[in-house]
Amino acid sequence: MRAKYMKPKIGAQLIVWGERQAKDLGSVLKEVASLGYAGVEMGPGPLERLENPKELFTSNGLVLAALHVGVGDTRIAETCLQLLRRCDAHYLLFSGAGGRGNTEKEYRENSKFMRTIAEKSRDLDIRVCYHNHYQEIADGARGIKIICREVEPELLSLCVDTFWVQYAGASPVQFLKENLDRVSYLHLKDLKEKEFVELGQGVVDFPGVFKAIEGRKVEWAVVEQDRTKRTPKESMQISRLYLKEKLGL
Repeated sequence: MRAKYMKPKIGAQLIVWGERQAKDLGSVLKEVASLGYAGVEMGPGPLERLENPKELFTSNGLVLAALHVGVGDTRIAETCLQLLRRCDAHYLLFSGAGGRGNTEKEYRENSKFMRTIAEKSRDLDIRVCYHNHYQEIADGARGIKIICREVEPELLSLCVDTFWVQYAGASPVQFLKENLDRVSYLHLKDLKEKEFVELGQGVVDFPGVFKAIEGRKVEWAVVEQDRTKRTPKESMQISRLYLKEKLGL
């Protein structure tokens, strides 16, 4: 009998709440929970000074899905591993491997960095993923290909950001199909005329995205709204309702 397809849990990236994360993380998490999200992704800063960060998530009926940081800083990466352990969370996302120059040398050097962190994290039950922007997808996904060549799939997965794949002129659905053996995490983001819009209001084929990952263990699909003309709560509510009403997620 074929195993039942397990739908990803839907998370919220806190970037859209801006500085409120640092000033009043508790109220932000209450808003996230009220919208029906299962967990959150964020940077480590607001959690570092908390005595018991896990309790703040638990008290709001949430979990920490992942921490997301730029590549290259060992101290920050090790802080993230400690926080993930304290919160019983399992994903560490890196981005920016091409550096300012988007050169092969920078990709290779930062791939070595990710390999080192991934080797440490493997025994901690933490999965390291690389999150793409448009640079890595441009030119036939040159950047992603370098990263995947430099670091084995058992050490490094991909967090595919649908907006940036589309922005680079590629198909998120096709990109997922071509890299399915690497995909462990999703960033759900829509675009219209090169701008960020809420899910369902742009051109990304989200039904196709979820069809493409069927049978693949993708635990989290996280809504990331970098910018919006609405309030954070209004924006993230629109996207959450789209996933629930149109896709049954």
